Amino acid sequence: MFAEVSTIRARFTMRLRCHNCHHMTKRTIESPDLEDAPCTVDELLESAWLQRQNFGCSECENNIATLVSLRQEPVE
Repeated sequence: MFAEVSTIRARFTMRLRCHNCHHMTKRTIESPDLEDAPCTVDELLESAWLQRQNFGCSECENNIATLVSLRQEPVE
């Protein structure tokens, strides 16, 4: 009857620089409200969850990028 609503534990904005074309990209990722999901920037940087994210460039489709900055956003 009702669709399952996934709650968000934390939201992060990443700025990435493509290794190929040097294009800067901003990407938002959301951490689900699960027991071991990261809820701070430090926890995200230490987690394997960040390493599993895809950083494909929207301009040249290269899949390698450098994380330039990471900021936690408020969850509404």
